Amino acid sequence: MGILLIAPIASAGASLWLYPANAGPREGGHVVPPGNFTLVIENRGNGGGDMTAHGVQLVVAVADPAAVTTLELVFGGGAPRSLELGVGEEGTPPLPCSGKPMPRHGVYPAAYSVVDLGDLKAGEHFAIEVTVEGGDGLPVHFDAMATGLKTTGQGERCFDISNPAGHDVTVADRPGGQDDCGRVSISKTADPRYVDFGGKVTFVIEVLNEGTCDLTELVLQDFIPAVEDDAGSYPAFRPLDDAVPPYLSDDGLLLEWPYDSPLFVGESIIVELAVIFDELLVDQQRVVNRACVSAAELRRPRCTSAGVMVGNPYGEDGPAGPGFWCHAARWLIEDRPKLPVDGEEMLAWLEAIAGESAVFSGEDTIFFEDDPEASLVAAADLLCTPQLAEGAADRLERHLLTLWLNVVSGRLDPALTLGELCEGDEALPDDTDLDVTVGELLAEVDAGLAAGAEDAQLTFWSEVVDAVNNSRVPGEFGCTTPRSVSGRQLAGHGKPGAKSTVSRIRK
Repeated sequence: MGILLIAPIASAGASLWLYPANAGPREGGHVVPPGNFTLVIENRGNGGGDMTAHGVQLVVAVADPAAVTTLELVFGGGAPRSLELGVGEEGTPPLPCSGKPMPRHGVYPAAYSVVDLGDLKAGEHFAIEVTVEGGDGLPVHFDAMATGLKTTGQGERCFDISNPAGHDVTVADRPGGQDDCGRVSISKTADPRYVDFGGKVTFVIEVLNEGTCDLTELVLQDFIPAVEDDAGSYPAFRPLDDAVPPYLSDDGLLLEWPYDSPLFVGESIIVELAVIFDELLVDQQRVVNRACVSAAELRRPRCTSAGVMVGNPYGEDGPAGPGFWCHAARWLIEDRPKLPVDGEEMLAWLEAIAGESAVFSGEDTIFFEDDPEASLVAAADLLCTPQLAEGAADRLERHLLTLWLNVVSGRLDPALTLGELCEGDEALPDDTDLDVTVGELLAEVDAGLAAGAEDAQLTFWSEVVDAVNNSRVPGEFGCTTPRSVSGRQLAGHGKPGAKSTVSRIRK
């Protein structure tokens, strides 16, 4: 095995770098054409203690073993050694000390083989001659990993060493060595940009190949932020299962979309990901969500982010949408340790509604004095299943229960006029009267729904009530979001009563 001595480069501890001999180390992956090249694995370690990379291993991985017709390695001028990919391991190689999977990048999960190379001292590297040939769609991926040793008060302990993500070499059936061929743009939007606790947000991620070569081994990743309290760490939001296209989940904090086909020049991919913000620890916080794309031809992953403000951005309680009250009822039923409302208070509010409402009383009551759980189930059945609504009356009933809860809980002052509310995600419909109070609206809608009003009237009321439930109450800054709360201005809000941002209410 040939070892070439090179000048050490300052670094803390053992550090493996993997690159083609004619390119030199740099950030990002290296793309070379099929044929022959020299692969270098270098220990750039420098500092105190044991900087040797013990038991260095070369990992050779391929997504499609059938595309490779020849793969030979020559160590130190010896005889060629052929590797048969697809008959060994599958997935992502484990790191030698911890056994954890190598950080995902490039082709993984894939078929791979591991070649033992031995120890590598700081300031030295291995030189390996590689021959690769194959058919269309040929990507072969190389990584290096090893074990480092350090002395602690409890004795000698090991730690994992691997070439940094992106510092790797990919052989592909395209012109190689073109650093400018891999150019990509990535964008991410959130709709809406702020939600109440329990609300739904749709992220749209778009990746466009702006380079001069096709992108292969492309992986799109979405990193879910983690929040912590004394009890543990939790994802800031919960992804739904209807992402287009479907994602692969890792440990609850990482979503991945690996693409088997190339992303051709000028083409783009679009991902729609719907999530629910039902983690109490992020209430009143702005959550920033990052997405990154990597490919064999990119020097480094390209990333973007989108922010969502959770809870009322004015720092006040204010009205809550159906999602908040749905989770309040469901989580009380499930007896979760962290709850958005107190259970006794929730039951008291349902009892008050049953006593005052013509819709939620009698046979259609939502409060059962001797069966608290039945009360919560009845509320959840309405609040959590809007997709099951049948007709205008059924849809309005679900919006109305949310409005009742906002009023009896004190989140929404019934004396406020609709013109004093700040517009939220839903705008009030045309032909309206801003002088109507929330209390007057509640009484009129409740009585009209109980009396069997016509569908056109019920539909109009549904739009009004939905807009009120999604509105904001003016705070110290009126309808303007203070930067100290949101981190930036949120567009789309006027001052209380401004007809440019709050539509008229029908008289």
